[in-house]
Amino acid sequence: MVAPMLFLASCSEIVDNIDRKNEQENYVSPYAGKWIGTYTGEVSGNLILNVSKSGSIEVTRIVNANVEETYYTSLQSAASAAISPSTSPKGFSLIGSLETKSGTWKHQYWSGSWSVQKQP
Repeated sequence: MVAPMLFLASCSEIVDNIDRKNEQENYVSPYAGKWIGTYTGEVSGNLILNVSKSGSIEVTRIVNANVEETYYTSLQSAASAAISPSTSPKGFSLIGSLETKSGTWKHQYWSGSWSVQKQP
């Protein structure tokens, strides 16, 4: 007869795991909020970045004050200011950091720079 094996975890291990999970769920990125700015270069327009508390980003690019494109990306890690490489369905991408509030952009054959400011 084979005796069943029991795996026991210490109470402190269980509490540590619960605390770690709660920290992740309650974490708010220091970059969370609304950022507004412009992109300039061979083509120019306005940018709106809505950064969630977890670091996901909704990017809205406005061209000629009447054409909008929205796509989603994220910060490279929850605490990072670097924007993860991601391209919109139409081929627009931002490269840069919210720490410097700037970076470069690419769209098909065009490129340039961008900058944003966090809104209160």
